[in-house]
Amino acid sequence: MEVKKSILSNGIQVVTTEREESAAVAFHIYFGCGGRHEGNEVVGVSHALEHMVFKGTPTRSTLDIAREMEGNGASINANTAAERTCYHFTSPVQVFEKVLNVYADAVNNCLLDKEEWSRERHVILEELKMYEDMPRIWVSDLLETTMFNLQVGVIGSKETINSIEPENMRELINVWYQPGNTVISVAGGIKHEYVVELSEKFFGSRSGSSERPDNVSLPKESKKSFVEQVRQTDQVNLSIGFRAYGLDHDDLQPLRVMCNILGGKMSSRLFTEVREKRGLAYSVGASANCFTDAGYVEMKAGVALEKASEATKVILEESCKFKDEEVTDEELSEAKSYIRGNLQIHESSSYFAGRNGSSLMLRNMLYPMKQEIEEVESVTKEEIASVAKDIFRKEKMTIAVISEKSLRKEIEENSDI
Repeated sequence: MEVKKSILSNGIQVVTTEREESAAVAFHIYFGCGGRHEGNEVVGVSHALEHMVFKGTPTRSTLDIAREMEGNGASINANTAAERTCYHFTSPVQVFEKVLNVYADAVNNCLLDKEEWSRERHVILEELKMYEDMPRIWVSDLLETTMFNLQVGVIGSKETINSIEPENMRELINVWYQPGNTVISVAGGIKHEYVVELSEKFFGSRSGSSERPDNVSLPKESKKSFVEQVRQTDQVNLSIGFRAYGLDHDDLQPLRVMCNILGGKMSSRLFTEVREKRGLAYSVGASANCFTDAGYVEMKAGVALEKASEATKVILEESCKFKDEEVTDEELSEAKSYIRGNLQIHESSSYFAGRNGSSLMLRNMLYPMKQEIEEVESVTKEEIASVAKDIFRKEKMTIAVISEKSLRKEIEENSDI
């Protein structure tokens, strides 16, 4: 398996992972634009554009696009995040060029028809309702948008979705979908030179700057230290966040290892203390979430109404133990093995296309798996303690809650650290 990189004539970066044994090819094209880059009045426009890209070109209808790709065995999709939007498909090797021809037409020549958007707007509003009906997911959005002032999340709100027009999408393309802010990543049974040739053919004529635009800065402090939604729900969904590090921070790997020990697996401290010993929650865990230049630790649980305060107290107690109590040799070894194993078990072309494409887009460099594993393996107990002391501080904490009644008073009384 060999990774190669080239730059097209207009500045688009192309990275490939050649996998001779694979009969599939995964194609990902990334644009460095997401919810972070939107104005308050058009929150959700990146996500709206993601939907509209597949809604027709001057030569193909929505149904034509779907049939020509899926009829050749391709699986197509797209997704939007805070800092990038990705359009991707996976197809059999022998029809890759044929499918790419159609996909490139959709990406390069989307009509953004006003009547089509009036219909798709209702689809996105239904998608919003779906996520709002999933409080376990929505509470994480609530936490992140409160901590980093990302308005109302990638999808937007009912008000902002209703305010978006095709002109907003065209403006987004003109500002952020520049060649210098674009990465093509391909993995599978295909040669690098052929991918570069096809990429030049289908995307080399995209005009615009070959320079990457400046990122939009994030605030240094959260909007609020506590945010809650009171609505009908069968359990309390609790999310506790602490501001942490971005992707390029020297302490990123100690942070990841610490989060794995804290709540990253069934043998973690939170799973053991909150679920196994006390029976407070079915779902409980911890994770490190990163932007390019900032990030946060999230600890979340779904608990009964009468157990929310106790769960908050236990979660914070377990977190703060890292500041004063050294992790054991066994915990450290198991966390490293778990992270290493999760990196090594991925074998799909789609995984490699996503890994290399997102690394090049967000880090502006490739991040070889070997290097990542070496950095994880080098983490020490002392680094974990140092990270914990830096992060688990009251002024860095934000709590988000979705519950059938207000729990602010009870939870805040149990959230001293």
